Amino acid sequence: MEIPRIWQWLNLLVCVLLLIKSEGSGFVPITYLEDAESKGAVCLDGSPPAYHFDKGSGEGVNSWIVHLEGGGWCSDVSSCLERKDTRLGSSKQMDTQAGFYGILNNQQDYNPDFYNWNRIKIRYCDGSSFTGDVEEVDPTNNLHFRGARIFEAVIKHLLAKGMENAENAILSGCSAGGLAAILNCDRFKSFLPNGARVKCAPDAGYFIHVPDVSGTKRIENFYKGVVETHGSAKYLSKSCTSKYGAGLCFFPQYVVQDIATPIFVVNAAYDSWQIRNILIPGMADPHGSWQNCRDDIGNCTPDQLDAVQGFREDFIKALSGVQNSPSKGMFIDSCYIHCQTEMQESWFKTDAPQLANTTIAKAVGDWFYDRKPFQHIDCAFPCNPTCVNPLVISSKVLTKLEHIAEYGMGYGLMEASKEGDMYSFGILVLEMLTRLHSEGSGFVPITYLEDAESKGAVCLDGSPPAYHFDKGSGEGVNSWIVFLEGGGWCSDVSSCLERKDTRLGSSKQMDMQSGFNGILNNQQDYNPDFYNWNRIKIRYCDGSSFTGDVEEVDPTNNLHFRGARIFEAVIKHLLAKGMENAENAILSGCSAGGLAAILNCDRFKSFLPNGARVKCVPDAGYFINVPDVSGTKHIENFYNGVVETHGSAKYLSKSCTSKYGAGLCFFPQYVAQDIATPIFVVNAAYDSWQIRNILIPSMADPHGSWKNCKENISNCTPDELDAVQGFREDFIKALSGVQNSPSKGMFIDSCYIHCQTGMQELWFNPDAPQLANTTIAKAVGDWFYERKPFQHIDCAFPCNPTCGKPVLNVKAHPEI
Repeated sequence: MEIPRIWQWLNLLVCVLLLIKSEGSGFVPITYLEDAESKGAVCLDGSPPAYHFDKGSGEGVNSWIVHLEGGGWCSDVSSCLERKDTRLGSSKQMDTQAGFYGILNNQQDYNPDFYNWNRIKIRYCDGSSFTGDVEEVDPTNNLHFRGARIFEAVIKHLLAKGMENAENAILSGCSAGGLAAILNCDRFKSFLPNGARVKCAPDAGYFIHVPDVSGTKRIENFYKGVVETHGSAKYLSKSCTSKYGAGLCFFPQYVVQDIATPIFVVNAAYDSWQIRNILIPGMADPHGSWQNCRDDIGNCTPDQLDAVQGFREDFIKALSGVQNSPSKGMFIDSCYIHCQTEMQESWFKTDAPQLANTTIAKAVGDWFYDRKPFQHIDCAFPCNPTCVNPLVISSKVLTKLEHIAEYGMGYGLMEASKEGDMYSFGILVLEMLTRLHSEGSGFVPITYLEDAESKGAVCLDGSPPAYHFDKGSGEGVNSWIVFLEGGGWCSDVSSCLERKDTRLGSSKQMDMQSGFNGILNNQQDYNPDFYNWNRIKIRYCDGSSFTGDVEEVDPTNNLHFRGARIFEAVIKHLLAKGMENAENAILSGCSAGGLAAILNCDRFKSFLPNGARVKCVPDAGYFINVPDVSGTKHIENFYNGVVETHGSAKYLSKSCTSKYGAGLCFFPQYVAQDIATPIFVVNAAYDSWQIRNILIPSMADPHGSWKNCKENISNCTPDELDAVQGFREDFIKALSGVQNSPSKGMFIDSCYIHCQTGMQELWFNPDAPQLANTTIAKAVGDWFYERKPFQHIDCAFPCNPTCGKPVLNVKAHPEI
């Protein structure tokens, strides 16, 4: 990417940051409700509930908005375990600051009716829209289903902090929090003083009961699972549960007519979450034919748009319980969006969505203060010109930014975006882009290998493979680095279907540009030995570390297991683009890509000219076969599943598969000694991914007692550290096939990290990790050019002072 283009990005970001800073309340600190634990009012993991509170002032001192955070649901033990160690299941994982915007804004110009109220955001960590209440806790998973208790505990706490004197009060929320505001509306009013004006304003919480495009009512089964798992029935409408199964009473359309408290529904008739997850869930679209329509309903075919318009009609019918009551209000626009009250752009701005020339903020304010009733349903898409796309960071955009950042600031980006914290998000992106401009090659465009489809070399979804290519120059014109992207694996049809519609399963979902840093950097100061080489990044979309090859495609899921074909197709394509004249070549990669560089090392060399110097440099790909802390070899079973699902055995070491089951031959320790091509292993002896997922996976730690240790091994207890040190010892033993060969090299540091060659701070920088006073970049360069052999294993943690923490994230830097 040209420098002027990057500075356009930077200038735009500066403007956006200044705008956000001028419009918002800034950061509001978290409060943990420690005494709620004694009442059993706890998150999924047993940690205390939490909230953020910005006090009211002036005439608003006795007025209160309680806003319930959203974040989906979990419908069984498995999905709740997945949430348990995240901010949606544990207050330990929540950011300590939250940005208050939209209905929570404290500036009159941006929130005229509620700016000076007491404004509270209750964090969401139960997975049931604050309805669950199960007394028993299964000791095998330590899950607590206590959402209803959390709601009551926080409300009673707020009453003691002054809400008992409330004159005005609103219960609001977005998404799962919006649904919670509906289901808990009358309950909320019951806690408030009799004379108070109490109303509810749910946003994007009116989830409807309709079949998907395949005719299956998946959302009905899902909600039934939520209600049963969390024991929610006792907190659902009695009028409803006396007529229907409790699962149906999780849908607003079956309960709203019985809500006595005045309620105002804010929702898009084309709610983007509902279109994508209720009408067109991935499992109802195995061939991805709806993908463009799901991304943007402006891209729907005529037949698809008919189905989407049918969803709107069903949505309007489901509102009958709102339309037939004078105390209720609604703002149902035709925007393709989900959640509008939290974002300043959609709540109250000159270009915010409008109905009857009225913004959401004014409509809610008029209705709340009884200045004017408001019940409006928009005309059908695409009639409303005020439906713009405000500054919302979608998961797709976020994935692209994380990929650009490589392994640098992905965590901070994710956390800031999830919290709606656009200011922190922007700061991180700004720093990321500045760093890319100063240190890296900038952005390298994608190339799709369309002709590979005829060879069956395709991603999981059948789309063509892709790569990024930055040409070499000068003395590097006949030297080539091929870097294999990482991104885990899928071990069965279910997990592969989850990847299929993401960048890890489809080239349709990949970002169009990729940042080249570290070993792919094109500046001599940052990559002295390889800066002028031809540098290629092959994108990863097969889920098998480029080893799979199954001819048959099951028409019920349309999954293609063709990783080995992708590897061959791209390599042959690169040969035709000049690699057939290579004098030097390196196969590299990170994580699952690092493993691919090991498993495909000799195969890579077989494609290159006989006289070329060809070597392999896998990074963080030396995954080892050890039991977890419970004594179970989960990783062995998982790799067995990968190999069987993808038909990988034919591309694994024959020497290995003649002695062991093919699943074991996915582990480098069983194949490294048989690799004839020179190979240099870059890995942390305390690889953070392996510690967290092989040694201490969540299923081996149901009570979360290892949580602090997993986050940072310096937090481990003595007994925990013994286990971690034992992992290091096993890792070193597993390297015997590397140590016993003079053609092989290794840089095994004691940092707690995963992937080091793709990050400039770790590859070659003054403060990069070092062994024997040597950076990874110099060690690899010396070994490749045979200036000096390099086989070094670091001393045990915490001996190496060069193991710093170059990764910036919001949690570690709240001052941002």
